[in-house]
Amino acid sequence: MPPSHSPLVRVAAQFGYDLDETSLLTDPRAAADCQGARLCAVLIEHVSGITDTHLRHTVSQDPHHLHGVVADTVAAIEHAWRAIAVLLATAVTTGAARQLAPGGTHAADPGWRPAVVRIANAHGGPYPCQIGLRHWNGWAKPRFTRDVVARLVADIGEQWRRDGGHPDSLPARLLDGGDVLLLHDEGVREVVAPDDDDMYAVGAGAWTWDEWPD
Repeated sequence: MPPSHSPLVRVAAQFGYDLDETSLLTDPRAAADCQGARLCAVLIEHVSGITDTHLRHTVSQDPHHLHGVVADTVAAIEHAWRAIAVLLATAVTTGAARQLAPGGTHAADPGWRPAVVRIANAHGGPYPCQIGLRHWNGWAKPRFTRDVVARLVADIGEQWRRDGGHPDSLPARLLDGGDVLLLHDEGVREVVAPDDDDMYAVGAGAWTWDEWPD
């Protein structure tokens, strides 16, 4: 299978990065971690392909509230996402990974770095993203690819339904035009459009995004 079609490259794209896996393997600073990251990417893709919404919700919950094999599986997925974020951070410094911009071109912006986040004290995730230097009340201000936003919105909707929320008042929706509609407290509506790099800053400056620990 060509490197450009590998699970690792596809998962890197969920962070918003174009990964040159061949270049990565030739750099001793990253090559040692590449094999493990490949296995992590395979695990992530298998979990991402689950179509059963109940099962998807189960494997995205906090492992501290689960037991046995399920808890081990959740923890493994969390560590898999984090391992790839760390590898990408190294790959960016070596030039093996660069941010994707609209049209498939590359954008070099040192103000962003790969990370994995989750809404504090909530189920769902982890969500691959890019975060900058600025924070909001101590919380991260991430931005996401559209594919990740679609998964985030689906997770929020599933939790909303489980909590008995009315379907017509979902806190997050994907609009037909490609924007994201967020419904905040007291009826405040926010429409999030993609930025110049085709990334979505969903909940940045409003939700308590917590970066995944080392």
